[in-house]
Amino acid sequence: MNLRPSETRILQNGYGDTIVAAEIDRGGRKDYVPAENWKVLEAAARDYLESRGVRISETGIYDCPQQLAEQARFGFEVFWAQSGLPLGNALAEWRRQWLGANDYSMFAIRHSVSPRTVQMLEKHNRIPKPAYTRRQLELAYMLPKGFLRELLEEQQCAR
Repeated sequence: MNLRPSETRILQNGYGDTIVAAEIDRGGRKDYVPAENWKVLEAAARDYLESRGVRISETGIYDCPQQLAEQARFGFEVFWAQSGLPLGNALAEWRRQWLGANDYSMFAIRHSVSPRTVQMLEKHNRIPKPAYTRRQLELAYMLPKGFLRELLEEQQCAR
């Protein structure tokens, strides 16, 4: 599954990482979501920058060539950022549009998760506290490992 962000950039952090990322506009500020396969693309991105005279030790945000941008794979994070929807609504839409599961109950049962848990997540934005349940949900929605844990920690810090 692959989404096309509006812009794709190459980020260098000065520590040796060359990351292909989606550039997202969040309320007037730029945010960057790494491609799911950025490690695979790193050598090609580094070669491209070096051909332009950019050393690996330089930090910066650079344009990404189209052929490299087309190879980048993006998932839910880019969908969520571009949709502007709250987490639960975005997950419900993602489930329907990209995962092809219209019925949340069948989706839950198919992935060994309680239908009530899926409903709480999608309808009320409530991320479950048990780590095992979060991991099952991440697998079901095809989210990066630790995605829900990080969101839960952000919510708890905000309180």
